[in-house]
Amino acid sequence: MIMKNLSFLLVMALSIMVVPVAAQADDLSGAEVILCSAVQATVCFHEGDCEDGEPWIWNIPQFIEIDFAEKMLRTTRASRENRQTPFKNIEREAGLVFLQGVEGGRAFSFAIEEDTGFLSAAIAREGVTVSVFGACTPLRMTD
Repeated sequence: MIMKNLSFLLVMALSIMVVPVAAQADDLSGAEVILCSAVQATVCFHEGDCEDGEPWIWNIPQFIEIDFAEKMLRTTRASRENRQTPFKNIEREAGLVFLQGVEGGRAFSFAIEEDTGFLSAAIAREGVTVSVFGACTPLRMTD
């Protein structure tokens, strides 16, 4: 029951995706909207217990769209979940795109490599942290 409630909270905050480091990713330079896929996640509790596994174990969506212009994270239509989470900060530095936000008592931060599409994400709330690794590909390019 605790894991089910935790998974719902994590998905709402995170709504992000991941792929193993060995997987191929894409150059995101100039992308307006990207699609990210989740593959591995780790959940840790303040007592010191951590669990590794596939993101769907904790109800983290398999795919998520990140719209840089609208500053919005969204589940895909195929997920039939219709979730979205705004992010407040976006910064590009040294080939990385950083996204950060706070929603529903959770803080989240993503670091995405523009030239490879590799993603690292972290979500924190009282007593729980989640880390996710993955890869992203462009959906729309800017003109």
